[in-house]
Amino acid sequence: MKTHKKYIERNDLNKATHLEVNVSYNKGGANCFSGGTRPRGYYLSVTPVTKSSTSISFVAFTGQSQFLLETKRFSAKQFAQAIEMSKAYEEELIAAVVAKNKAA
Repeated sequence: MKTHKKYIERNDLNKATHLEVNVSYNKGGANCFSGGTRPRGYYLSVTPVTKSSTSISFVAFTGQSQFLLETKRFSAKQFAQAIEMSKAYEEELIAAVVAKNKAA
């Protein structure tokens, strides 16, 4: 599935070197961790990662996501719309993830 990713280098994170900012489509459905369901559509997620020349690693449950747009199926037009919508939430989500994963 198509995703829109970018990496932001940060020096103030605990056990991470970058933030991965990702807009992607999710088919939705049952969520094993929360016990509820996720709507089908596009999401913005920000996750702290450690990026080297050969690999990218992350720690589970350290990132956050924001639901952007509910859809019935994937389409390029709606994906472009979700990328535009993500700009309104990106800074807020980055600030929340940095505050949660700040180096001591």
